Amino acid sequence: DERVAYALAAWKRFDESVPDTLLRAVAGAFVLVATCDGDLSDSEANRFLEMLGSKADALSPLDFDELSQTFQDLSGAMISDPGDGRRLALEYVARVKDTPQYAELVSGAAQIAASADGRIELVEEKVMGNIRDALGIPRPK
Repeated sequence: DERVAYALAAWKRFDESVPDTLLRAVAGAFVLVATCDGDLSDSEANRFLEMLGSKADALSPLDFDELSQTFQDLSGAMISDPGDGRRLALEYVARVKDTPQYAELVSGAAQIAASADGRIELVEEKVMGNIRDALGIPRPK
């Protein structure tokens, strides 16, 4: 998919140190993608992380261990209170909207996560729209 290829290229060009806000925004986007088809269990969260682990090199220079821990923290919030967890994840995503480069990277990371299993479902497209809205990025036509 062209959007995934673009996202991978954007992450490959990114070589700055990663601030906590970007790491949290990426983790928030991943949690939103992981939970878009319903509730998230601990086993589903672990499976999602394993799937993303196979793409970890594409998301460098993010520290995958830190990203995994932040994802697990957010997914725990999502499991205990889905509404509040979703709000928190979108809040983390929105924190980078005023930095266009970061917004693009978060959107790209979400695209990578959504297509990690080789296909993008309708519910994943919907959550991608929500992520783009939080980032202030127009939805594709």
